[in-house]
Amino acid sequence: MSFYKKFQSPRSALKKLGLTIPFFSILSSSIYTSSFADNLDLINPKLIAQNNNDIDSQDNTQQQLTEKIDPTDEVAGGVGEKGHKAPKYAVLPTGKTLPKGIFKVDVPVAYTFGNESFDSNGKRINMGLDMKRWMTGILLQYGLSNTVSVGVGIPLTASYQLGMNGNLIAANSEMYSRYYNHVLNDLATQLSQNGGALCGGNATVSNCANYINTGGNLSNSASIYTTLPTGERFTFNSASPLSSQIRNLLLTASQPTNGATGLGDIQFGILWSIISEESPLRHVPIYFSLGGGLRVPTGKFNIVSAMRATGGDGTLITGGGTYDAILRWNLDYVAVPGVILSWQHMAEYSFTKAKLGRTSMSDNTSFNTADPNVDNGSNGHGDGQGNDLLFWRKGLHHIGFIQAAWGLGNVSNDLKWWGLYTQAKYNIAAKSYLNGQPIYTFGDQFYLGDSSMHPDHGYEQYYSAVVGTKVSGLPYRIPGEFSAEFEYPVYGFNRMVAPMNTKGTFTVYF
Repeated sequence: MSFYKKFQSPRSALKKLGLTIPFFSILSSSIYTSSFADNLDLINPKLIAQNNNDIDSQDNTQQQLTEKIDPTDEVAGGVGEKGHKAPKYAVLPTGKTLPKGIFKVDVPVAYTFGNESFDSNGKRINMGLDMKRWMTGILLQYGLSNTVSVGVGIPLTASYQLGMNGNLIAANSEMYSRYYNHVLNDLATQLSQNGGALCGGNATVSNCANYINTGGNLSNSASIYTTLPTGERFTFNSASPLSSQIRNLLLTASQPTNGATGLGDIQFGILWSIISEESPLRHVPIYFSLGGGLRVPTGKFNIVSAMRATGGDGTLITGGGTYDAILRWNLDYVAVPGVILSWQHMAEYSFTKAKLGRTSMSDNTSFNTADPNVDNGSNGHGDGQGNDLLFWRKGLHHIGFIQAAWGLGNVSNDLKWWGLYTQAKYNIAAKSYLNGQPIYTFGDQFYLGDSSMHPDHGYEQYYSAVVGTKVSGLPYRIPGEFSAEFEYPVYGFNRMVAPMNTKGTFTVYF
């Protein structure tokens, strides 16, 4: 497998986003209007000075005309708190910390929905899963100083639903295909014995498998049981085609219910503004912040697979199970006053492991109580993996975005309350393992003793495009903001569900 397939670089993936036009149209439009507005601001004082015949004022104004504009001045002044000037635009650097003694509270409300997936080859498909989820929470931040902020994030899942189309799963799911072929081979091996009397007289495994796939039944009203990897017994009978019974077994093992809701994993963080309008590089329009954090497993992790509406490292919203260390940085460049180009990146590392109770394969709404170590001779055996599985992640989980933000106050002072932004986002997950086998969904917790059932397809990756708008009261010293955005999946690998996302965020300062 090529390195390209196992790790699609954000740069090459961004080429697929098709964001060049909106990204640079915002930039070019805002640069033009900003220059026009700046010229007006500089010319008006000169006209007043001429009308007053004030030579000193004319000299001062001429100095303003020749003096280089400092873009960092345009976003200085914190959040408009008492004793500081208010921001001139609705958009601020993504890594800007809070002024000392100021609190900020964000309350997001997000609705996530969709039915598309990305397979191991990066192909967009409908895998038969239809996701709907409502989330909210609270993010509380506080300025320890003018350059250091601390925060805590508390996510809450209000509603988590997932529908399943069995026909699409059977047709498009790579995991379903592996499981079906494994059960088919086990059953054909079992039925081909004794001259294939229970398999239409087909005494070889391949002929018996073909008999099953073409709609064959058990003969003479017979029944026979086989041992599942969990140690449970599943009985095949003559009432319906054997292939249909295999299908029903596997779809029952993956049938979702409403996902887990409630408190997710709480996250603590700190952010240090290293380069800002208060740094020695004041006249360089670059901002840089560095931060760290810790995610604590306070959410629901040890739950049956039916309640874990989607799997994969990037979708463990209700609980990831591990303690995760987080490194974050923000780089912001003020292209012209009111236009900010930004890059935010977070790298997460899981430094603990977590125990996961094994779900029953015949009833995925309950934990398994059978013995996976059982050996029933010709009727098969369990996979010997036990009912307490060990989960961990290897490597780093990379999450981030590139953003272009435009404060329309550089068009007109009457529009300083309004901002627009667009983002190219990426999410490259760390690899997840159960008992040493790579997985991409927690439903894939069977046949863990067989590495051929758990191929390594590389990283789960997800790339998306975002457009958003922001209304801010900060330019008017009103301590509140509201932003709204829409996110659309563009490209990915190994993503069980790649949903769209709409989010609104209410913000207050005090």
